[in-house]
Amino acid sequence: MKKLLSILLCGALLLSGCGASSSNTTGKVDKDNSEGVTKIKFWYAYTDKIQENNENMVKKFNETVGKEKGIEVIAEYQGSYDDVHQKLQVAHISGEVPAVSVMEIASIETFANNGLIVPLDEYIQKDNVDTSDFYEGLLENCIVNDSFYGLPYLRSTPILYLNTTLLSEAGLNPEGPKNWEELETYARTIKEKTGKYGISMYSYDWVLEGFFLQHGTSILSEDRKSTNLNTNEGKEIFTFFQNLAKDNIIRTHSGDDSSKVSADILNQNAGMWFASTADLTKNLQIAEENNFEINTAFLPKAKEYGVPTGGCNLVITSKASDREKQAAWEFIKWITSPEQAAISTVTTGYVPTSKTVTETEAIQNLFKERPQFKVALDQLESYGHGRPMNKEYVEAKKELINVMDAVFVNLKDVTETLKTYQEKIDSILQGK
Repeated sequence: MKKLLSILLCGALLLSGCGASSSNTTGKVDKDNSEGVTKIKFWYAYTDKIQENNENMVKKFNETVGKEKGIEVIAEYQGSYDDVHQKLQVAHISGEVPAVSVMEIASIETFANNGLIVPLDEYIQKDNVDTSDFYEGLLENCIVNDSFYGLPYLRSTPILYLNTTLLSEAGLNPEGPKNWEELETYARTIKEKTGKYGISMYSYDWVLEGFFLQHGTSILSEDRKSTNLNTNEGKEIFTFFQNLAKDNIIRTHSGDDSSKVSADILNQNAGMWFASTADLTKNLQIAEENNFEINTAFLPKAKEYGVPTGGCNLVITSKASDREKQAAWEFIKWITSPEQAAISTVTTGYVPTSKTVTETEAIQNLFKERPQFKVALDQLESYGHGRPMNKEYVEAKKELINVMDAVFVNLKDVTETLKTYQEKIDSILQGK
């Protein structure tokens, strides 16, 4: 964290002196036409409100800044973050790369170290982009080897969602639990009073990272060579949720597919669930259409509050031409600017990325009309942490999902299971 602050301070001192395509679109773009227009591809992930936002922003850019500067951005949907990452690697080999792409934050370091994306420092300094305005918790996953390789775009944290209609039926405060003791009380009371599950959850490694932060530690050791699964804190976390699962107080779904939790939300079969801020717009719409109400809260604290950040940054690919890279930068600079970033937040539910974004009229009005959105920002400002970015963690995350399945769903012995998966994950992290 001290190193990050040093980088930001240094940067501040320097600065002071389209239509959608299918995921199979890999054809070559006519990059420079006879009128001197530079055409670049922009790859993005996910549909619904996220796709709507991406397509609308690209259209707006092309009609304004793009028209003025001779740039045309072509937006292409590529699937999930994993799909984007895999296709970027293939495109790097073939040379048919998009100039600009979203990138899930935990993958920034791997792509930077492998030379697939370029540092943005020269662009940032040349155009006086004040990176210190971005929220600090969002920048940890933008910087590799003291250089910026991405700028925050659609960024998030997990939050606790509350069906306040069920909470009211159970006689509970709609503000939600503040700590793990209260979380258990809420869960048991919901089940007792309404017959519905206290919590619906699936094996979500991102939320598990938060559970460790709330216990005053992190999911990996400081040198990133081992996990903290088989520690006192790890045992407390897994025992806590397994006990609730054994008592049929919470509903645990296997795998990292959120669809079954979504069904529980729609059917009002659970009073609480952990999910991204990016789901808030969709969840509020579901609640309105099905006559129930939703509130949001911080992830409850154990020893302390703590939450990982998530979502994506925008990056420039290394095999784009210099002209394409400059065009990509113009697009990134524009879409991450306060006015445009505020529109993205209002449309999608992702958190405001900077202090200036938060101060815009659009965001202030959003917070007044729907205070549920402000919860995620308050949590981010005070308790946000970056995610592990080492390449081994990508593979290790698969085993984290497996250990959650084993303990939370299949109710395997906590001590033996954590010992087994500690060895598996440590072996992965150490490259064995």
